[in-house]
Amino acid sequence: MRLFRIFIIVLLFAAAGVGFYLYEDTKLPPQAQPLRPAATTTGSVTTPPPEPEVTLEEMVGELFMVGHWAETPVASTSELIDTYHLGSVVIMSVPEDPTEIRSWVRTWNASSTRPLFIAIDQEGGSVSRLKGPTFIQTSQREIISTSSAYQVGLVRGKELEKLGINLNLAPVLDYASTTDSFMYQRSFASRELTADMAGAMIAGMSESGVIGVAKHFPGHADTTEDSHVVLPSVPITLEALPAFTSSFEKLIAEYEVAAVMTAHVQFPQIDTQPATLSYFFLTNYLRDGLGFDGVIITDDLIMQAVSSSTPAGQAAVPALQAGADVLMFAAEPARVGEGVTAVLAAVAQGRLSEARIKESYERIQNAKGLVE
Repeated sequence: MRLFRIFIIVLLFAAAGVGFYLYEDTKLPPQAQPLRPAATTTGSVTTPPPEPEVTLEEMVGELFMVGHWAETPVASTSELIDTYHLGSVVIMSVPEDPTEIRSWVRTWNASSTRPLFIAIDQEGGSVSRLKGPTFIQTSQREIISTSSAYQVGLVRGKELEKLGINLNLAPVLDYASTTDSFMYQRSFASRELTADMAGAMIAGMSESGVIGVAKHFPGHADTTEDSHVVLPSVPITLEALPAFTSSFEKLIAEYEVAAVMTAHVQFPQIDTQPATLSYFFLTNYLRDGLGFDGVIITDDLIMQAVSSSTPAGQAAVPALQAGADVLMFAAEPARVGEGVTAVLAAVAQGRLSEARIKESYERIQNAKGLVE
């Protein structure tokens, strides 16, 4: 049934083509007002709306994730959290004594009215923020079985949870067989076992109280093109897409996956937009076709693959229109205000609905409930 649904989507979009959103600079809208759910009446008894109320401004802030670097004062990130009601922080570099991260997390959570997602890139191997013998360094390419994938996930999850980290931006499902590929050292060695090993690793982290994030959907090509500096292009047709995304399809169908991260990759024969900003890829394909109902997190909107053509603040709007839930501002966290401003303006102008904001807000709260 899932393959049939994907096939139907492929046929529809092959026939009709895929549109994309236009957007422009906007001004900050008037002060956001609380969303007030209507009271319900049964006979002569009126039930008041649920409490506490959450303002639109608070819900919008929950959708943003900012980066924190070891050399940045912890108070600076706390100020961003408090000012914009942010929902997530991703740790980009760590202190000499990693146990200091526990103090960071306590400080940040004290600045927020809701529990935060505290994220990190701890893939193992070349992409590991936490280095040294204290932390398991096994890379995905070194993992050759689901049992070892589970154990690595379990141990890695325990290490992160002890520091207050509850979201790991791993595992990688992109596949690369060329040794000079951008993703070679970060991917599993077996394409056939990628979904199962990723699912086992996610299960191990979940057992330890950490959510694993499957990335980067729909996948990078086996190429040297690095989306941190350029917009990679994958020259496949719509008909070839199910085979290209088969690992994601199997993972979502057979395992508990709470979050997926997008790829800043363009598929020019399918959509003119990068996948991160594509309604087809995030909504029509990932949600409707593959049946994914968890949290969709963008890769860093500051990366050149997106920001070279769309300023990061503006990109927050089409990312939400496409179907993303969490908008990442990692490399330049101070610019998160641009994104918040753009999203609030889009709601005020009717380009985004309050219902759409609430949809992502509730997905994020549901996911946070898994690690509270």
